[in-house]
Amino acid sequence: MTDSEQIQRGRTSIWSKLLPDAGPGRLLVLCTAVASLGNGLYVTGGAVYFVRVVGLSPGQVGIGLSTAGVMALVLGVPVGFIADRFGPRGTTAVLALCKAMMLISAAFVHSFPMYVVMAALLGTAEQTGHVARGALVSGVMGREGRVKLSAYMRSVFNGGFALASLAAGFVIAVDSPDVYLALFWGNAAAMVVVSGLYMRLPHVPRQPKRPRLKGGPSAVRDVPYILVAQVSGLARIGPTVLALGIPLWLVTHTDAPRAMAAWLMLVNTLMVVFLQVYVARDADTVPGASRLQRWTFLVLAVACAVAALSGGIPGWAAAAVLAVATVLFTLGEIWGEAARWGLRYELAPEHAQGQYGGVFATGDALAVIAGPVLVTTVPDRLGLVGWLLLAALFVVSLALSGPVVRWAVRTRVSGSEESNLRDAVRTTTPRQ
Repeated sequence: MTDSEQIQRGRTSIWSKLLPDAGPGRLLVLCTAVASLGNGLYVTGGAVYFVRVVGLSPGQVGIGLSTAGVMALVLGVPVGFIADRFGPRGTTAVLALCKAMMLISAAFVHSFPMYVVMAALLGTAEQTGHVARGALVSGVMGREGRVKLSAYMRSVFNGGFALASLAAGFVIAVDSPDVYLALFWGNAAAMVVVSGLYMRLPHVPRQPKRPRLKGGPSAVRDVPYILVAQVSGLARIGPTVLALGIPLWLVTHTDAPRAMAAWLMLVNTLMVVFLQVYVARDADTVPGASRLQRWTFLVLAVACAVAALSGGIPGWAAAAVLAVATVLFTLGEIWGEAARWGLRYELAPEHAQGQYGGVFATGDALAVIAGPVLVTTVPDRLGLVGWLLLAALFVVSLALSGPVVRWAVRTRVSGSEESNLRDAVRTTTPRQ
């Protein structure tokens, strides 16, 4: 093999880790890449704009973001139902356009009430778009490819978001209202492009309206599935610890260099970009996803215990300890996301991926609403004991993980039963 062939093979190997094969999967990854660039620009620079230019306080900005999170959790199931009923492709494209409209309206926000409304609608379009997109991924890729593609999409999103955040840093340095607004216009344009790209994907048939049959599945009544979602959602406290808790702890309770907070996040980003697809290969079945979830909670508990050791030791030692903790937290994040995809898809009926995805998203409630306060105040106020309390939370999650998944598996409708239910629906549903 010549040197040029070896170089080309090496390049092909690198790209194969970041991109799926040509086809609908690669188009979905392209949508994710474009969206991540726009999202990274807005998230990093938008908050600064509303504080520096509009005159809001950081607390008011936080209220708007929290309101968006709560609304998205409430509306996730209805949007999932709409995706099933009217087709996930069109629903996802429409929500991308709604996000673009809200980004345009952000330029006209001049008061706190206007900001809360805009932020709530923008966040709702963003988060419920994830629910509809999950149903779209399942419909386009099928059981064999949806978990792996989700891993590709997350890997690319993290890389694009990181690059956009760096670019937004230059915008913040310029500190010009017109340049800040360019972030909004740029993100809005990106979402219009993404909406058009979604419509180029293969059509996913909509599900006909189904009469309520005795024994038929219903997402909002599926208690075992809901419990799996709640337990899985606890793993998302881990990334919150890494993004908020670790930097605050590093600055206020250790002698490690302050600049290391940014270096740790770089380590996290690179690990996600290059390892997420590899890790997700075992998460496309319920047993594999359940096993990964147990490893997730175990490594997150150990990571909390390791982070606790960084206080009261020399700066170089604290830096080393926090680096180890960051690797552990990132492994927990990667494993946890892969496990979530497997459980979210495999435990849901194929004809109701949208509404079940909306129900699964409710598992994020604790991580979204209470997570930031929990990871910043408990270690800060209680020190070593606070870190051990966080570790105990993950240990309890580990203990719950296996039983709730096994319960959900026992209560699933079998393939033949679901087929019989589908036949019954066809005989009672008029032609559209």
